[in-house]
Amino acid sequence: MCRRIVLVLGLLLHACISLWANPANGDPRLEKLFSMFIAPCCWRENLMAHQSPKADELRVAIRRHVAEGKSDEDIRSALVTEYSRRVLAMPEGAPGLWLSWMPVLATAAGLGMVTLFIKRRLATPAGIPQNTETKWRTNQS
Repeated sequence: MCRRIVLVLGLLLHACISLWANPANGDPRLEKLFSMFIAPCCWRENLMAHQSPKADELRVAIRRHVAEGKSDEDIRSALVTEYSRRVLAMPEGAPGLWLSWMPVLATAAGLGMVTLFIKRRLATPAGIPQNTETKWRTNQS
């Protein structure tokens, strides 16, 4: 009985802490919007994670826009107009496309180089240079 109470209290405490730590208070639309924008004070973290007065102001502005009934696109364009494209967590256009494909291209290039290295390593016997074998054959004749 006592263990159950401790378990239930622990779960309730965990739920309260996670709601308190989440600036969107569990609202999926606000979570999406807060993760779309970078805090303009240091330009390092999105609004879901960053804690600063400027980030708080931006979250309040986003909540105000949502309460006014504006769409996500309207909110995005208003914040880009005020803070520039740098406020976007994922850049739009060519830079965003480049950033999203770069890990895939780097992985493919790395796998290609490893494959090429292994093929070359297996093609030549260890310790015997390639030219030695051809010289030995010509001396035998």
